[in-house]
Amino acid sequence: MHTLRVTSRPAGKAGELRREGFVPGVVYGPSIDSTPVAIARKDLHALFGKITRSSRIGLALEDGGETKEMDVFLKTVDYDPIRDEPIHVDFYHPDVGHPLSLDVPVKITGEAIGTKSGGILEILFSTIPVHGLPKNMLPLITIDVTDLDLGDSIHVRDLDFGEVEPMLPPERTIVSVLAPRGMGLSAAEAEELEGEELEGEEGVEGEEGVAEGADAGAEETAEE
Repeated sequence: MHTLRVTSRPAGKAGELRREGFVPGVVYGPSIDSTPVAIARKDLHALFGKITRSSRIGLALEDGGETKEMDVFLKTVDYDPIRDEPIHVDFYHPDVGHPLSLDVPVKITGEAIGTKSGGILEILFSTIPVHGLPKNMLPLITIDVTDLDLGDSIHVRDLDFGEVEPMLPPERTIVSVLAPRGMGLSAAEAEELEGEELEGEEGVEGEEGVAEGADAGAEETAEE
């Protein structure tokens, strides 16, 4: 688990804090009072390079000479639209022993063998919603696609979620390898498919021509 040291601050004066190299934030949860905090910008950048939105963070909160330690999750981050720097952060402290729901990021590893044959790797979910105790929350779901061939897929039921429960149906596809259109067809079948596509295009053009003619006729009628 990653750790972060923050200090309590009086409400307001956010601009002054930012000029001094700090990012204002708030820590809140169902069992604690909402507490304004200040985080050193360099520490926050270092943390962002190590965690995901579902990572559990050990927060050390310095308040009035005392340090309170608690587990939190990154809730929201506001960025400066010009400099792309964090300007405010919210941390959520869940009740110990009470489950919560989070979206866990998906990380794809390996190169699917099907893509080497011209297949296309399709990733349908970049995050997967899960439900479980804070202590069991996953920072990342890693999926190795190396063995996926053309037409193969990985479903929710194929993944290991540890002690948390996925909030998607077991049969839901997460990633698959699609065969390009026409792959595996004989030369005659491919030629027939190409002919159908050309006919479809001609049909669209013909419909547009009728519409244009109808408009022209309406204009002539209006002029008369």
